[in-house]
Amino acid sequence: MEGTRERNQAVDAIRGFALFGILVVNVLSFHSPHFMYGGSDAFYDGAGSGWLMAMIDMFFQASFYPLFAMLFGLGLALMARRLQEREPEDMKRVLRRRMLALGLFGLLHGLLIWYGDILLTYSIVGLLTIPLIHKSIRTLVTWAVSMLGSVTVLMTLMNYGMRDYLSSYRDTAAIQQSMNLYDGSYADILSRNVIDWQVMFNPVQILIMVLTIMPMFLLGVIVVKAGWVDEPKRHAQVMTKWLIVSAVIFFLFKIAPHFVGNPAWFDFTKQSIGGSFSSFFYFLVGMFVLPKLNVAWLAAVGKLSLTNYLTQSLIAFLFFYGVGFGFYGDLQLAQLMVYVLVVYSLQVLFSNLYVAQFRYGPFEWVYRTLTYGQKQPIRRSKSS
Repeated sequence: MEGTRERNQAVDAIRGFALFGILVVNVLSFHSPHFMYGGSDAFYDGAGSGWLMAMIDMFFQASFYPLFAMLFGLGLALMARRLQEREPEDMKRVLRRRMLALGLFGLLHGLLIWYGDILLTYSIVGLLTIPLIHKSIRTLVTWAVSMLGSVTVLMTLMNYGMRDYLSSYRDTAAIQQSMNLYDGSYADILSRNVIDWQVMFNPVQILIMVLTIMPMFLLGVIVVKAGWVDEPKRHAQVMTKWLIVSAVIFFLFKIAPHFVGNPAWFDFTKQSIGGSFSSFFYFLVGMFVLPKLNVAWLAAVGKLSLTNYLTQSLIAFLFFYGVGFGFYGDLQLAQLMVYVLVVYSLQVLFSNLYVAQFRYGPFEWVYRTLTYGQKQPIRRSKSS
């Protein structure tokens, strides 16, 4: 195998980069209800908002939670391989416990802090991925393509039939209720958050999310099985081919629609196909470029990915909602991007200071302890 430390650092750095992209998109959901109920023009009408929103839609929206999902699948495959070598009889049990622990984080995060949580969905998808983890690459590709293709075709046809409704959709009552309650007490916030969480996690939405996210989990397993993570130099030619393919599909499905009016009915296709291939493109660029650079500072953010993801929500909760500074619905896109840069810079600083002293982030430590059923060492030894 090629340099394990460089490989792990590159993957951690990609994870750290994904956290930046997730923050860019999630801050918009924390700031206003337009993602769920329409009416973005009512919140983002300042100078530069149009092109900034277009940039976010092309390069960030629906590109980083699939990348995060792919990295979860990759990590699941690497963990399964280690467990298979050390304690094969307990492998699936440990993996299931890991996903159940992740689901607990997601459930608490989604209900108590922010309805847009993705961890519970990752937990469900992870549990469904475990029985497939030892399947052949051909089988995994078949599953991934079948799931993503079927849901994309079905939803695109349905959305095209509803194109007039989608192009003008705006739930004024829900927007007003969100504005009132998210700017109120914690009881007000919780009541609205639970309503929005139920919208996000109704059975149909869960099925759609599974069919779009599970292919990325399987892709993470596939790249491990194919040896791209262990020996990227050996597989550079085929990785380069897929880099080009993913770049073309990224452009056609994610960027090109903006040159033809960016129709609302095409949004699902843009996000499912364009988002999946843009995330694959980002991953491959990272695997080629990051090992050549000093990215230890970025890898530190990725090592604390769970802690940083949840901390992003906690900071946004206090910054935007009524229990804190109450900036919900009050800022323009440019101001939100300044917020993103400040918060992410603080996370880079914190992560680098923290990993110098500790093996795992605070939430990662709880996660590992629940996974293995015993208290994990958290402080680094003087020799490490």
